[in-house]
Amino acid sequence: MRGAAWIVLLVSIGLAVASCAQTRTTEVPAAPIDPTRMPHEVHGAIACGDCHRAGERPGADDHAPCDGGQCHARQFLAAPTLFCQVCHTEVVAQPTLQAPLKPYPSVDAYQLMPSTFSHQVHLDQGRMEQRVGFHVACGDCHTRNATLARPDHATCARCHAPEVRLAGAPDMDACRDCHQGGMRERTASRLMTGDLRPFDHDRHRSDRKSKPIRCDTCHTGTAKAGSLAELGAPRVESCVSCHDDVDRVPYDKRMRVCETCHRQRAATLTAIAPRSHLPATERPLDHTIAFRRDHAEAAAASAARCAGCHTQMSGSPFQACDECHQTMLPANHRITWRELDHGLEAAADRETCATCHAPEICTACHAQRPRSHGMFGSYGVEHGRQARINVRPCLTCHPADPGVAASDGPVGIISCGDCHDTSALRGGP
Repeated sequence: MRGAAWIVLLVSIGLAVASCAQTRTTEVPAAPIDPTRMPHEVHGAIACGDCHRAGERPGADDHAPCDGGQCHARQFLAAPTLFCQVCHTEVVAQPTLQAPLKPYPSVDAYQLMPSTFSHQVHLDQGRMEQRVGFHVACGDCHTRNATLARPDHATCARCHAPEVRLAGAPDMDACRDCHQGGMRERTASRLMTGDLRPFDHDRHRSDRKSKPIRCDTCHTGTAKAGSLAELGAPRVESCVSCHDDVDRVPYDKRMRVCETCHRQRAATLTAIAPRSHLPATERPLDHTIAFRRDHAEAAAASAARCAGCHTQMSGSPFQACDECHQTMLPANHRITWRELDHGLEAAADRETCATCHAPEICTACHAQRPRSHGMFGSYGVEHGRQARINVRPCLTCHPADPGVAASDGPVGIISCGDCHDTSALRGGP
């Protein structure tokens, strides 16, 4: 009792100390500061047009306007530092050498001053016809000098320049009508990662028979995207419809040939692409006519490989494993299986039976009167010969002792001991 009192006292002291302690919260560490990134938040007091002149990259005119006035003249007169890598890929000490420039605008994992854009608004043909007099197509914005390119300010200026005076639309001089402050991560699916080869849009303008390939063949949801966040990347299924059609794409560029898109993977005899990379009728090369009969070994070795196609969630037209194995009888289930063969097989290996048959199925069937018992009341005279040949089937339902049900038989059934001396079955003399 005294020990319990000490425990209560210690717990009380601990709760009191905890209640007086200062509450602490876990703070998420801020992102590391990158000195080679342009800090737009520091330049917020400067008008956008002071640096971004006529759509050119800032500093294109011999570092103007960065080195003029009271801005960065001191940094340009001093020795090169990380400040130079805001625009250049490396620091060059010799003034006579030309330091290579970074791509502009930069494309990396995150984006500063992201813009807002609605494909849904710009692809509304009726609205565009009324406002600007023509229908906006993909090539109107995504083509520059007859080649595919990202839209720039010059592209937008065709409709949004001040002299156009498009009522109710953002003006090119009002930068913040389109560009948001801060920073956001780019959508990962829009960046080519891993061992994927760069996608060549020019080679996808038409197929091998010069039939044009429409942009919405791959970019299916563009017309319904109200913002850039809703604009998803093309799905692999879009590639399958063309790349497995030999009339549109050469045979060596089909989806089975992994090098079509990947750098380091090769097609092999037993390799199989993901379900999304294959047409509905595609089958692995080892799926011969005999594979339906011989597939058990392959399925036991790699069930995950089978599940790549044979699953109800994959959309495959082929049956799933359960759909086939629950409707098609195994090869050993011959016409005599029910009456003659299944008893010995079940006694030797019940786990195989349990693959398809639940215990309730066995019980429901064995609770019925067997066909071998003939008409009701007649088997009592005729069962002796069969019992002398093999008494074990009898014990499946009929226990040796009266009043004791067999393990697999229903309770209350007639036992052998009701009529016979069963001491020999119990190990007696």
